[in-house]
Amino acid sequence: MITLTGKQWAKIHKQIAQEYPPSHLLIRDVMKRELGFLTRLHRDWDARTGYTNTIRLDFYDDAKETWFRLKYL
Repeated sequence: MITLTGKQWAKIHKQIAQEYPPSHLLIRDVMKRELGFLTRLHRDWDARTGYTNTIRLDFYDDAKETWFRLKYL
């Protein structure tokens, strides 16, 4: 699992959108099969700042996770 801020995810999402057809980001089955991960929004509660949103990438293929880290992070 990789945890990203909204700003980090927006940058990566833009790159992926330029490199792949729209179906890779819109259809979860295609995203999982072709990119190796699914996204989910996670909300954390902090007493000082309130809710913070993060994007979690849940990987299902170790090789694709390594590729993602090398290419986008």
